[in-house]
Amino acid sequence: MSKDILEKGAILQRDRETFAIAPQTPGGIVSAIGPCVRSIKICPGTTFCKRGQQDAVTLGLELDEKYHGMQLPSKFKIAVSGCMNSCSEPAVRDIGIMGTPKGYTVMVGGNAGIRPRLGDVIADEQNDDEVKELVDKIVSFYKTHAKKHRIGRMIDDMGLENFKREIGL
Repeated sequence: MSKDILEKGAILQRDRETFAIAPQTPGGIVSAIGPCVRSIKICPGTTFCKRGQQDAVTLGLELDEKYHGMQLPSKFKIAVSGCMNSCSEPAVRDIGIMGTPKGYTVMVGGNAGIRPRLGDVIADEQNDDEVKELVDKIVSFYKTHAKKHRIGRMIDDMGLENFKREIGL
């Protein structure tokens, strides 16, 4: 048995009797699964890309720190892109944030998959603080009012203008 456990990645300790188990994570990343906010997808933004018009990395990491793993009625995906090339695919995320020369455009309700839906643009020319405030309003409203389906379906059911009014736009 000890040979078998060593082949599976256990480490024999100094006492030569006990083993330590080294955690194995795919790609070294532990991610949220289930009905919660997934890891926020970000592009290199102005930090690493010559096309970047906004700092997607800083904003994306701040949002990820606040929302990653938060329990919600369904899975919830957020993307932040530093320019209109949209490398992080914000148009097909529950909340998509796309950099422009004048700030960020915020989209809501997008998703890919069996019934794809492009996100609806709900705000333009937003600065970092305005984006964070808007994301907070969207997530809070979704958390308290949604059934077990994605936010795009909720918007389809209630209407975009009603949704915008509910989150204060």
